[in-house]
Amino acid sequence: MSVAVSQRAGLPDGERRAERTTPPRPRRTGTPAGWVPELHGLRGLALALVVLFHLFGNGRVSGGVDVFLVVSGFLATGALLRRAERGALNPFAYWGRTFWRLAVPALLTLAATAALMVWLMPRPAWEQTGREIFAAATYWVNWEMIAGQLAYGAAGPQTSPVQHFWSLSVQGQFFLLWPLVVLAVTAAVGSRARRPWRSPRAVLTVVTAAATVASFWFAASLAAQDQATAYFHSGARFWELGLGALAALVLPRVRVPARVRPALAWLGLAMVVACGFLIDGGSAFPGPWALWPVGATLLVVFGSSGAAPDAGAAPGAGVTASAGRGPRRLLETKVLRWIADRSYALYLWHWPLLISYLLLRDRDAVGPAGGAVVLTAAVALAWLTDRTVVRGAQAFSARVGDVWALVAAGVAISLVAVPVGLWVRDIEHDRAQALAELAQPSALSPGAAVLTHGVDVGPAGLRPDPLVAADDRSEAELTPGCVQVHGRVLPHGTEVIACPLHEPEAPTRTVALVGDSHTLQWTTAFEAVAEREGWRLMLYAKQGCRMQDPELEVSGFPSCRPWNEGLEGELAELRPDAVVTVGTYTGTHAGERENVAEPQVSAWRKLDAQGIRVIALRDNMRFESSPVGCVAEHGPDPRCGRDRAEILGPNPLETYPGVPASTSVIDLNDALCTADRCEEVVGNVLVYRDDDHISATYVRTVTPYLDEQLRTKAPWLY
Repeated sequence: MSVAVSQRAGLPDGERRAERTTPPRPRRTGTPAGWVPELHGLRGLALALVVLFHLFGNGRVSGGVDVFLVVSGFLATGALLRRAERGALNPFAYWGRTFWRLAVPALLTLAATAALMVWLMPRPAWEQTGREIFAAATYWVNWEMIAGQLAYGAAGPQTSPVQHFWSLSVQGQFFLLWPLVVLAVTAAVGSRARRPWRSPRAVLTVVTAAATVASFWFAASLAAQDQATAYFHSGARFWELGLGALAALVLPRVRVPARVRPALAWLGLAMVVACGFLIDGGSAFPGPWALWPVGATLLVVFGSSGAAPDAGAAPGAGVTASAGRGPRRLLETKVLRWIADRSYALYLWHWPLLISYLLLRDRDAVGPAGGAVVLTAAVALAWLTDRTVVRGAQAFSARVGDVWALVAAGVAISLVAVPVGLWVRDIEHDRAQALAELAQPSALSPGAAVLTHGVDVGPAGLRPDPLVAADDRSEAELTPGCVQVHGRVLPHGTEVIACPLHEPEAPTRTVALVGDSHTLQWTTAFEAVAEREGWRLMLYAKQGCRMQDPELEVSGFPSCRPWNEGLEGELAELRPDAVVTVGTYTGTHAGERENVAEPQVSAWRKLDAQGIRVIALRDNMRFESSPVGCVAEHGPDPRCGRDRAEILGPNPLETYPGVPASTSVIDLNDALCTADRCEEVVGNVLVYRDDDHISATYVRTVTPYLDEQLRTKAPWLY
C-alpha cells in the first residue's frame, strides 16, 4: 500500500482534496519537475485491484502493492531531494509529517483489530496475533512474520488479520532510513556542487542504483531458495522502492518524445491491470517476475503528461498533447480519484474486516455476497476515517508543527504498542510456565491409559492448556539443529542430520527413528523406552520428507530425493537393529483412502536386504482444521472429535504387497481413539496439538502402550 501520497514537497498525505487531486495548470515555462498527474489515479486503480483480488482472487496477488512501493520511492525521494538541495531537509520534521499521518489511522485499525481478535479468534491464536499487532504498530511486522515462519497466503480463518501491514512496515522502514541517506549524500558533496556530476542528485543516483541492483540480486537469490521469506524481506523489497527513487532522480533529465509518451503510459496501465491475472505474485514475487508491475509503474511515470518535454518543444505543447492522448483523463475520473483520496484508509480496513467475516461465518472463502458485504463495510469505514481521523490529524499537525507531530506519533504508537506488548509478555510467561509443568505426570490426567488400560478419570483441568498446545512438542523438535528443514529449493535442506536422543555407554540395541514430523512426534515415547531398556536412539528427521527409495519417484519437496540418497549411506553405516518410521498416509477429508507409498516400501526392502529390520507405524487421524481451537471455545465437546471410520479403515500395511516379512507393523490408533470416535480430549489430555500432530503430553501417556506393542510385534529388541 502506498503511503507516500503527496506529490508536492511538504504536503502530508490527506491534504484537502482540491490540493492533492487537482493538479496545477502547466506553466508557460513547462511543468514542474517530478510532477506526475497520472500517479494519483494510478494509486486508486492499484488499490481497487488489491482489494478486489483479496476479496475475490482466491489468493492471487494483484501486483498493486508493488505499484505502491514504486510510487512511495518515487514521491519520497523527489520531496527529500528538493528539500536537501535547498538546505531545508530536517529529518525530524520529515518523520513527524510522515509518521503522524501514517500512525493515527493505522493505530485506530490495529486497536479495532485487537478487539475483533478477542471477540472472534480462539484463545490459542491470541499470543501470535498480539505479537503481530505490536509489530505492526512499530513497523516491523514483516520481520515478525519471517520469524514466525509465516508465508503470504490467501484470506482464511487461520490467516493473520494484520498480514497486509507487511508492506506498510517495509515502507515505514524506508521512510525512517532514506532521509538519513539523502542527508548524508548532501552533506558529503554539498548542496550546491559546482560540477553536475558531483551534485547531490548525481551522487544519490549512483548510490541508489548500486543499492537497487544489490537488492534485486538478493531478492532473486532469496526467492529461489526461500520465497516465503523473500516476500516479506525488506532487503528483497528495496529494489522496488529503489527503482521508484531512481525514476524521481532521472525523470527531470530524461527526454521522452511526446509522441511516444501516451503509448508508454497506456502500456503500463494495461500491464498493471493484467498483472494479477497473468502472474501468481504470491509465489513469484519479489523475484524477477515482480519487474512486471514495477516496470508497468515506471512506464506510466515516464509516459505521463508531466514527464520532461522534448528539447525545443513549444512551452506546454508536449504536456498538452500527451495528456490528450494518454490515460490521464481516465485516471482522473471521479471514481478513481475518490478511491485514491481514501486509499490508505481503505487498505487498512479491508483486510481485518475480511478475516473477521470469515471467522464470524466460520468459512474458508468469502464468496460473492460476503465479498460485497466486506467491501461495503470497508468503503464506509475508509470514508469515515478520512472525514474524522485523517482530517483531525492534519489539523493537529498544522497547529503544533512537524517536530511535535513526531512526538505525538511516538506517544500514539506507545499507547497501542505498550499495552499489547505487556499483554503478550504475560501470555508468553504463562505459556513457558505451563509448558514446564507438563513434563511432570499427573494422576488426574492419565490420557491414553483411559483407552488402553481402562483407567477411570474424574474431572480435572486440561493438559496442555489449549493456549499452549501448539508448542507442546517433543524436546527433539525444539532442539536447534536436530531436525532438517523443508528445503523447498535445492540445495537447501539436503544434508542428513544425525541427532542422538539417547547414547548409553554400552547400548543393548541401536534404534533409528527416521522420517518426517509424524515420526518425530513419537520421539518422547521412544526416548522413555530407550532409556529404560538401554537402547542407543538416533533420530534422522526432515520436515516434509518420508524415508523413500531415491531411485523411484520421491514425493515431497525437491530436497527429499538428495536427503534420502544421503540417508541410505547413513543407515548403512549405522546398521541399526531397527529403523522406525511411519508407513502410511492418512487423508484429511472424509472418504480419502489411507495409502502406502511404493517408494517407502522399496526403501524397506533395501534395508531388509542389509539385515536391517523396519518397524512401520500406522499414521494417525487427521482433522480438516485444528481441534484445539474447538476445545478452547467449547471445552471437551463431541463436536471437536471425528468419526474414526471417516479416515481409519482397515490397516493397509497388512495387505500391501511387497512389504518385507521382517517388517513389524504397529498401530497406535487404539491409544488415540475408541472403536468409533477420535476425540480431542482423552483422560483430561489434549490428544492433538494441531490438525494432525499428537501433543507431547499425550504421547507420554501412550508410552506404556507403545512398550507393550513393541514387546509383542518386535520382541527381538528386548
